[in-house]
Amino acid sequence: MTTTARSTNANAAIIWMLLAVFGVGTVEYLVAGVLPDISTDLGVSTSTAGLLVTIYAVTVVIGGPLLTIATTRVPRTPLIAALMALFVIGNIGTALAPNFATMVIFRIITALPHATFFALCLVLATSLVAPEFQGRVIARVTLGLNLATVLGVPLGTLIGTQLGWRWSFAIIAVFQLLVTAALIASTRNAAPSHQTGNVSSELRVFTRGPVLWAIGLTALSQAALFVVFTYISPYLTEHAGISVSTVTVVLFVFGVGSVVGNQLGGYYADKDLDKTLYIALTALALALLALFVFGGTSWFAFAWMFVLGATGFSIIPPLASKLIGAASEAPHLAATVNIAGFQLANAAGAWIGSIALSGGNSVAVLPAIGAVLAAGAVLLLFVSRRTARSVT
Repeated sequence: MTTTARSTNANAAIIWMLLAVFGVGTVEYLVAGVLPDISTDLGVSTSTAGLLVTIYAVTVVIGGPLLTIATTRVPRTPLIAALMALFVIGNIGTALAPNFATMVIFRIITALPHATFFALCLVLATSLVAPEFQGRVIARVTLGLNLATVLGVPLGTLIGTQLGWRWSFAIIAVFQLLVTAALIASTRNAAPSHQTGNVSSELRVFTRGPVLWAIGLTALSQAALFVVFTYISPYLTEHAGISVSTVTVVLFVFGVGSVVGNQLGGYYADKDLDKTLYIALTALALALLALFVFGGTSWFAFAWMFVLGATGFSIIPPLASKLIGAASEAPHLAATVNIAGFQLANAAGAWIGSIALSGGNSVAVLPAIGAVLAAGAVLLLFVSRRTARSVT
C-alpha cells in the first residue's frame, strides 16, 4: 500500500511538473509568436522587440544560479509557491505594461524564477526513478517545453491575434496559479523538505571538465536553434511567403516535431549518451543548412519546421542527463546553470539575429548562421571526447 501510494504521488508530481514547465515555456517562447504585435503596440522595431528574448534569457543566466544558491536550504513547498508567485506577478505586469520599458521590468520578474524552478523539477523527477531511466524522466518533464511550442505558443499566438497579445499573458498567469496549487499538493509527499548538500560542494562541481564541456555544448546548440526561432514569425512571412494567419499552424508543426525529437532524445540518451548527442547535433546543423538553401519555398519551409523542431529539441534530454551525471553530488546548482546555459544560448541567438538584421541582412540568412553554430557544437563534442580519452 505504501509503495503504491508513493508511486502514485510521484507520477502525479511529475505530471504537474510537466504542466508547470509548460506554462513557463509558453511564456518564454510566446514573444516569438506575437513579436510583430508587440513591436507595433509598443512602438518599437522588430529587432528591438526581439531583445525581450535576450533580456529574459540574461535574467535567467544571472539570476537563476544566484537564486538557487540563496535558496539551497529553503523547504521545497514554500520555494515552489514563492517562485511561481514571482512568475504570475511578472505575467500580470507584462499584460498591463503601457510601454516597452515597463514590459522589460516585468519580463525580468517573470524570468527570475525560471532556472531555479526548472532545475528543482528536473532534480526531483530524476530522484524518483532508477538511474537507467534518467533520460526518459527528463524527457517527460521537458515534454512541458514541447507542449509549450506545440500548444502553448500557437494558442497564445491565436489568442493574441484575436483578442490582443496582452490577453495571452493574462491567461497564462491564471493557468499557472491553478497548476501551482496542484503541484504543491502533489509534492508535499514526493519532494524532500529541502535540498541536500551545501553551497561550497555545489560550487566545486564547476571545476570539472565534463561539466564545463556540457555547458558549452548547451550554449552552442541552443544558440543555433534560437538565432532562427526568435525571428520565426517574420522569417515565415517575409522570406517563405507564408501568410500571417498560417503562422500559428506552422508553429504547431514545429511543436509536433519538438515532441517527437524530445522523446526520442530521452530514450536513446539512456542507451548511448554521446552517440545520441553526435547524431542530434549533426542533424540540427544539416536541418538548418537545408532551411537556408530551400527556406524561400513556402511548402518546404512549412513542412521543414517539423524537422527543425525534432532536431532542435532532441538535444535537450541528453544534454541535461550528461550534466546531471557529471555533477551527481551537486545536482541542483549544476542543473540551474545548465538551464541558464540554455537561456544564455537563447540570448546569444536572439542577439546575433538582431545584429544580423540591424546590419541590413534579411531574415533569410539566419538559418545559415544557425548551421555554423550547430557545426561548432559538433566540433566541441568531438574535442571534449578526445580530451576525456587523453586524460583517461
